[in-house]
Amino acid sequence: MVYGHRRLVDQLDLNGMNDGASLLAIGDIHLGTSCSGVPDWIASRGVDPRDLTPAAALRVAVDLAIENGLDAVLFAGDVVESTNARFEAIMPLEKSVRRLIDAGIEVIAVAGNHDVEALPRLAALVEGFTLLGAGGRWEARTISKNGSPVAQVVGWSFGQERVRQSPVAELLTRPLSVPSSPVPRIGLLHADLNASGGPHAPVGQAELDDADCDAWLLGHVHKPSLESLAASTESRPSGYLGSLVGLDPSETGPHGPWLLRVSNAGDIDISMIPLAPLRWEQVAVRVDGIEHVDDVGDRLMGEAERLVRRLGAAAPLPLAVGLRAQLTGPTTCYEDIRQWIARGEWKSMGRVVDGTAVFFNKVIDWMGLRLDLAQTASGDDPAALLARRLLMLGRNDDESKALLDQARTKLAEVARDHVWQPVQEHRNATDPLSDDALRDVLFRAGKAALNAMLFDRERDQLK
Repeated sequence: MVYGHRRLVDQLDLNGMNDGASLLAIGDIHLGTSCSGVPDWIASRGVDPRDLTPAAALRVAVDLAIENGLDAVLFAGDVVESTNARFEAIMPLEKSVRRLIDAGIEVIAVAGNHDVEALPRLAALVEGFTLLGAGGRWEARTISKNGSPVAQVVGWSFGQERVRQSPVAELLTRPLSVPSSPVPRIGLLHADLNASGGPHAPVGQAELDDADCDAWLLGHVHKPSLESLAASTESRPSGYLGSLVGLDPSETGPHGPWLLRVSNAGDIDISMIPLAPLRWEQVAVRVDGIEHVDDVGDRLMGEAERLVRRLGAAAPLPLAVGLRAQLTGPTTCYEDIRQWIARGEWKSMGRVVDGTAVFFNKVIDWMGLRLDLAQTASGDDPAALLARRLLMLGRNDDESKALLDQARTKLAEVARDHVWQPVQEHRNATDPLSDDALRDVLFRAGKAALNAMLFDRERDQLK
C-alpha cells in the first residue's frame, strides 16, 4: 500500500512503549465489505480502490502492531460482515491473525452479532487465537509479559444473532474471579449501550460501572467515542471503538484502532491511531455571491482543499477524503444551481491535495432564493401560506408540535411498512418519525417548493 505504516509510526510517541503492556483494540471491521460511495474514477487519481477497504485497514493495523512489538491485539466483534463472506472475510482475517501470533502477539476477540459463526470457526482453525465467552458466557484471559501478568481481559460473545437481554446482568450476578496478582481488568464487549431493548445485547452504563472492570471497550456502534471515555470521571471509562474505517459517508471523522498503554502501576492511557485509509467528512459551502452556475465547482473545490489542509495539520492524511457538501445561503441563480446538482455534474469533480485524493460523494441543496420568509408570509397567496408553515416549523410551540404530529400520522404507515425493515436494522438507522427528522424533511421540502413558486412567479413577471 502507498498509505503505509510509515506515516503512522512517525506520528506515534514511542517513548515508554515497552514500559508495561501495549495493546491495540480494534472495533467493527466488517471484512467482506467495501466502503460505499467511492467513485469508480478514484484510480485515475493514483488510488487503488482496494487500498480503501476494511481489509486494507486491517493490514495496516497488523503491520503497526508487529513493527512496534505490541503485546496483544483485541477485537470487539463484527470482525466480518457475515458467515457467508468466506473468501473476502475469513481468509484475510485468518492471515492477519496468523501473522500476529507468529510475531508473538496475543490475539483476543469477542464475537458480535455479525460473526457469531465465523469467529468460533476461526478459533477452531487457528491455534493461539482466543475467542472469549464463546456461546454467550463470560470468560477472562490474563495477558502476561516477560512471565508476569500485566492485564486481564474480560469478555462475552454473541451465541446467536439476536440477544435481547443484557449480558452484563449475568456478570454482575456471577462475577468472574479476580487475578491473584492485582492487574487492570479490561472489559471487551459487543453491545448496544444505553439502548431501551433491542436485539443487540442492550446494556446500561450503570451495569458497566458496577462490574469490576477498570475500562470497557465496546463494539457495535461505528462512531468512536474516545472523547467521552477520556472525559469520564464519575463512571468507569467506557466507549465505542468505532469502525476501523468508515463504511459509508455517514461515518465521518477519524477512524482507527485504539492504543492502550498499561503502566507498571496499572494506569491505562488510551489514544486513537487514525490509520483509516479513507475518511468521510461533511462540509457546508455557502453560495453567497455566486452569480453564475459555472462558479459552483470552483467554490466546492476551494472549500475541499481548505478542509484537507486543516485535517493534515492535525494528523497524517489518509489516501482519500470523501465529502458530502451542503450548499447553503441565498443565490440569484438558485434554479440553475439546483439543476446542476440534479444532473450530477459534481460527480466527476476531484483533485489530489497534498497527496490525498479528494472527491464528492453527494452535493445537497440547502440553498434559498434571496428572500425574507417573514415578508413572504405577510401575503395571502399560496407562497405566503407555505412561508407561514416554514416559520412555524422553526418554533417549538403547540402549533409546531401539532404540525409535526399531523405529518407523523400521515407518514407512519409508510415509514413502518415491512419493506423498510432492512433499513431500520441498518447499523446507522435513525427514527424517521422523530420530531427532528420530521422537522428537517418538512423544512427542506417546503423550502424547495417555496423557492420553485417564487422562481416561477419572478420568471412570469419578466415575460
